[in-house]
Amino acid sequence: MKRGLIIVGYALIIAIVWYYKTELLDWMKEGEAPFLLIMLLVTGLACIPVIPFSVVIGTMGFLYGPLLGALFSLISAWLAAIFMYGLFRYALRERGRELLRRYQLTDRWTTMVERHPFRSILLARLMPILPQTAVNLYAAVAALPFLSYALASLLGKLPAMLIFAFIGDHISGDWQSLLLVAGVYVLFLLTVYGSFRYWQARGT
Repeated sequence: MKRGLIIVGYALIIAIVWYYKTELLDWMKEGEAPFLLIMLLVTGLACIPVIPFSVVIGTMGFLYGPLLGALFSLISAWLAAIFMYGLFRYALRERGRELLRRYQLTDRWTTMVERHPFRSILLARLMPILPQTAVNLYAAVAALPFLSYALASLLGKLPAMLIFAFIGDHISGDWQSLLLVAGVYVLFLLTVYGSFRYWQARGT
């Protein structure tokens, strides 16, 4: 009974955030919402896969500057990742298994995660091309160590938060800086991807 109430409560919160997502984003852009309330809203938005979270990060950078906006977004996204981990590990594990079948995860990837959970989650967080929902689901369903998952998620999310918050802060101004930062980020992603492919080829 208690677990059922928790699930209903989580579903209700996510449904409310989803239904009012446009109004919430507009409210955040206008800067009228209290700080703690915005953090709760951003955390809720981070739980919904179809919402492009990069737009939310850019909005935070526009409202609060690149550093505070990135920190704000990082904490919110990290809390959302922990929330999803707990939800699908302890309350909706079977549902998580069903959702996970939508994503094509190779046996090699599964083996790597089991051998090196921290490194695997860190690389997965650093590469935005990987569905972050799949990362959350897999970590929960496979019962990866919580501390490894939490720390790797925190560190892995940091670069993207800094980049998109900086873009949001400079979106209407210095285009040369934006192009430079975008170029550096692309090189960074290529390096991460190359490292991932090398590690995958070695199978260690």
